[in-house]
Amino acid sequence: MKVLHSIMTIVVVGFTIVACGTQSDKKSTRVESSEIEIEAIGQPDEQIRVAKSLIASSDASKVKAVNAKKMFKNYCAVCHGRKGNMGINGAEKLSKSSASLEQRVAQIYFGKGTMAPFKGIIKNEEIVAIAKYLDELKK
Repeated sequence: MKVLHSIMTIVVVGFTIVACGTQSDKKSTRVESSEIEIEAIGQPDEQIRVAKSLIASSDASKVKAVNAKKMFKNYCAVCHGRKGNMGINGAEKLSKSSASLEQRVAQIYFGKGTMAPFKGIIKNEEIVAIAKYLDELKK
């Protein structure tokens, strides 16, 4: 039992480092989905364009099937809080955010400030589902 507790502690600490870690200064990011391939140069307009493509190319039934609340709890709550009202390490208070769906998808996909990018860590449909779930935190 002690070993299991130690392993779980290591996993949680590792996740916290990834979720709240620093973002690398990549100049180029390739986005791949089933039908699109876009080169993003790291400019906000390009990131929004990529986010729009991710939203458009995501299977709506797969997005709906995602347990976004659970994913938010597992990946985001460590910095943003379970209700999106906590800002650790520079994290925004999501319960008061006015970001559009496209902006939220871009921030989750590419990362922002000290928030690590989730590209390649979770599926595109999961990114879109979490971004949509953030509206629930404003209620």
